[in-house]
Amino acid sequence: MIRVGILGAKGYTAGELMRLLAFHPEARVECLMARVEAPEPVEQYFPFLRHQVRLKIEPIDLKALAERCDVVFLALPHTAAQAYMKALLDSGLRVVDLSADFRFDSVALFENTYGVTHQAPELNAKIPYALPELFRSELNGPRALANPGCYTTASILALAPLMRHGDDLELDHIVISAMSGVTGAGRKPTDNTHYPECNESISAYGVGKHRHRPEIEEKLSKVAGWPVALTFTPHLVPMNRGILATCTIPMRRPITTAEAHGWYVEAYGDEPFIRLLAPGVTPTTAGTYMTNYVDIGMVADAHSETLIVISSIDNLTKGASGQAIQNMNIMFGLPETLGLIGASRA
Repeated sequence: MIRVGILGAKGYTAGELMRLLAFHPEARVECLMARVEAPEPVEQYFPFLRHQVRLKIEPIDLKALAERCDVVFLALPHTAAQAYMKALLDSGLRVVDLSADFRFDSVALFENTYGVTHQAPELNAKIPYALPELFRSELNGPRALANPGCYTTASILALAPLMRHGDDLELDHIVISAMSGVTGAGRKPTDNTHYPECNESISAYGVGKHRHRPEIEEKLSKVAGWPVALTFTPHLVPMNRGILATCTIPMRRPITTAEAHGWYVEAYGDEPFIRLLAPGVTPTTAGTYMTNYVDIGMVADAHSETLIVISSIDNLTKGASGQAIQNMNIMFGLPETLGLIGASRA
């Protein structure tokens, strides 16, 4: 049985980890830690876990964490994980980091994007970007993995199969318009995510400068083999969870929906968590709610000579905690789907 610890156990992604791991046949949560003064019950933050998770959330103690666990999920805010990574690895733990701290191949790009100096640049090259559908061969071996985020997972997986079709599409004119539920902003409320401000309203944010755009570009560039630049505009939608990413790409020649669908079947036909919808059918966030699936649909618009690809994920599951468990399974040599297909939606 894999002994699991969660550092940053008060946040939404931590709650999702607990929900899913409660049904994992080969892993058990043994330790929950966060910035608290004294132990606090899990149900104080996650009432739906009452009687499912009987541990308390304890003050952070890395020595105790190493003694009681085999793997730690870092469910910490961006820039906070850097302070813990070296000590956790030195103690012999394996780590899946849900923050953005080690997602970038380029430390300079991370620093420019997040406006901070990286505290552990020497570790960055040793921690691969853990998007299994594209980089699976890099994930079985390293003792730490950088778990992708929600917008990036939805966008990269929607576009990656097209990177080999530069003769068919104008790949230097990609536009992504993406929408997210409010949990994507984390537990701490802001002026924009406070209920009276976001309810009954959809708003764009980070226009022209959102921090996930460089991450999407860097990973698509790795797939393509040349520098990818694109337009990314996120929107906040008054719902709890879900991501919908609409990607538009101009055509160089006439393409049918069936032809484009064939490209995706070739790329993803054997992937357990990617569901390709029938040609012309597009996904909804309800279809991926509380699952680790990515639903992808597409339409070739002959009128505007544009290919439209739409992806849907649950931002807390495939966009965070479910994918982190998928990566833990890979790390320990278990089937990727273990604990994730057929997991309770309760």
